[in-house]
Amino acid sequence: MPSVLRSRASRWAVPVVAVTAVGAAIGFGSIMAGASSPDLPDRTAADLLASVAGSEQPFSGTVVQTSRLGLPDLPEAVTQGVGPIALLTGSHTARIWYSSPDQARFALTGNLDETNIIRDGDDVWVWSSSTNTAEHAVVPSRDGNDDAARIPEAVSPQVAAEALLAAVDPSTEVTVDGTAEVAGRAAYELVLTPRDDGSLVEDVRLAVDSDTSMPLRVQVNADGADEPAFEVGFTSVTFGEPSDDVFRFNPPPGATVEEHDLSGLRGDHDAMSGDEKSPVEASPPTVLGDGWTSVAVISDVSLPESEETGVLDALLGSASTVSGSYGSGRLLETDLLSALLLDDGRLLVGAVTPEVLEQAAEGLDS
Repeated sequence: MPSVLRSRASRWAVPVVAVTAVGAAIGFGSIMAGASSPDLPDRTAADLLASVAGSEQPFSGTVVQTSRLGLPDLPEAVTQGVGPIALLTGSHTARIWYSSPDQARFALTGNLDETNIIRDGDDVWVWSSSTNTAEHAVVPSRDGNDDAARIPEAVSPQVAAEALLAAVDPSTEVTVDGTAEVAGRAAYELVLTPRDDGSLVEDVRLAVDSDTSMPLRVQVNADGADEPAFEVGFTSVTFGEPSDDVFRFNPPPGATVEEHDLSGLRGDHDAMSGDEKSPVEASPPTVLGDGWTSVAVISDVSLPESEETGVLDALLGSASTVSGSYGSGRLLETDLLSALLLDDGRLLVGAVTPEVLEQAAEGLDS
């Protein structure tokens, strides 16, 4: 995906960012789709891992993503929308059509609105029904490397699985634990279990389609929790090429259309979201450690003085004050993630215990 849409589209990818930190409902029953255990031939964990890596193919379907991260209560105006904070709480539904890296559509539906990201060849559209605004850009050539221009399937099982499978190393136990039925399809249950006690993740379960090897559901279980802290799964899926009409976007009557010239785009500047303000301004993150206990460190975090403070007030209000050789700061603990905001503007976050975060903070200046 080009940098022009990276931060714009990532507004719907925040739950996947959380999943990436793990590795670097409409109802639980509806996602389970019957919760039966189909009789399938035995397959090894190594075989399933290899098959998932090459499982990308055209499809269309509906997914439900549910987050139970244990966050404090957030403002209702935020949680009822389709923005990134909303995706960190409750359940959300998205429709996805995927033909190839340069032809895909992602539609996230809220209570009263819908947001679409559409890639059709060189044309990229972002459309919001709540504002009846469409943003359009033509993707510039990147020396034949089009992988960066891919539309992200922000809440799809494929993207979540990709992020989590990146954590498979000697610190991970990989097993096959029976079978499941997801969206009416038979699947194998592939289980990733961290061997490091410093991780808040108990295990991750991937339901792998028995015919296509494509992930149909991902569940991230926090240590000691009764329900998955994060899960995303198909409620319906059809394999095969979607109609080309799905990817042709014409702005609806009365829509405001914003055109963006990407011909001079360099680096990570996002021309399609330049007028938007983030509730937290910060530098790009670095990662300390690896595997399940890796910690992302973001420097120069600046909190707003007056705008968009409702969410931050709720989060920081539930944080505790801590101190050590690293100085002092505020620590937020959830079922799946811990975050430490130091007074010097550095933010540490990971799917790790608070002790791991503080140890990482102590080593920042060494």
